[in-house]
Amino acid sequence: MLHMWSSFAGVAILSVVITRLLIPFSHAVGLLDRPSERKAHKGTIPLVGGISIYLSVVIGAIVFLDLSQSYIRIGIICGLITSLGALDDRYPLPASYRMALQLIAGLAIAIIGLQITTLGNLVGLGDLYLGLFAVPFTAVAITGLCNAYNMVDGIDGLAGGLALIAMLSLLYLTESRAPEHEVAIMMYLCIAIIIFLLFNLSLRPTIKIFMGDAGSTFLGCAVAIAMIHFSQSNRDIINPATTLWLTAVPVIDMISTVLRRLGKGKSPFHADRTHLHHLLMRGGQSQRRALASILLIATALALTGIFLERVWPQNEAVSFMLWLLVLGLYFMLLNKQKTFFSEA
Repeated sequence: MLHMWSSFAGVAILSVVITRLLIPFSHAVGLLDRPSERKAHKGTIPLVGGISIYLSVVIGAIVFLDLSQSYIRIGIICGLITSLGALDDRYPLPASYRMALQLIAGLAIAIIGLQITTLGNLVGLGDLYLGLFAVPFTAVAITGLCNAYNMVDGIDGLAGGLALIAMLSLLYLTESRAPEHEVAIMMYLCIAIIIFLLFNLSLRPTIKIFMGDAGSTFLGCAVAIAMIHFSQSNRDIINPATTLWLTAVPVIDMISTVLRRLGKGKSPFHADRTHLHHLLMRGGQSQRRALASILLIATALALTGIFLERVWPQNEAVSFMLWLLVLGLYFMLLNKQKTFFSEA
């Protein structure tokens, strides 16, 4: 166990070093977020958080772990998703291009063997097996979570904080049931996210960074891979329905936003200010208070999923129905707040 703790410290140090090196690099190549009418920050902020998180996890895994070829392939695909996000940060790409490339990456991950083969007993009539639809459904699920975390990344610390809650919850649920190297990879990701948050939430402008699309899409992909792995393995570590609770805020916010945009005849990718953090801030909360409020909600929902998983694991249908109820209540609540969406 001692060697694991030493590797955790090593990844933390590595993450700090990589981040500090990437800050001047971002200025050299123009990987910067500049103020605009849709952005409240002042000055140019390096968009290197996502790259740092990815490199910290991958280099840490290479140095401290002995991984099989399947992990290496998945790491390469995640690198492609991170690179696509970084390219979009530097030279904005059409949403259709990003979506197509993310779907291709999702297909590649599914073809490697990491697939959603069953949705579990969501409706109380037995397990729902996907059969031939497993590969495309997996690709859509991974793409969906990439975009869910990307859409919710609107204020400092939010996407990173939500991903951290999801991964810490998964670590708790897999305690003593997952191999040591899998626990280590999840811990490396959590450590890298924490280091990013220290820079991202810093009040010192010289070290402040954003994660960019590279970070939000990578985190969405990483969380999706972890959820699929632990809900679909023969070990039955967690139920598929539980993964919805651990990722509830970004998934519910994305579904509600897309439905609202489609209902108004707009593209699902139409940029607006109708996400949960926008609602809270227009309601009078500061950015930091809105962050704390949303993370508390995410924690409460994740704890609900953990409770249902541990106390009532045989009733996946009940868990799923309760999650749908939360989705419905959230959507109804936002629709009633029409005054908040005048800019939509």
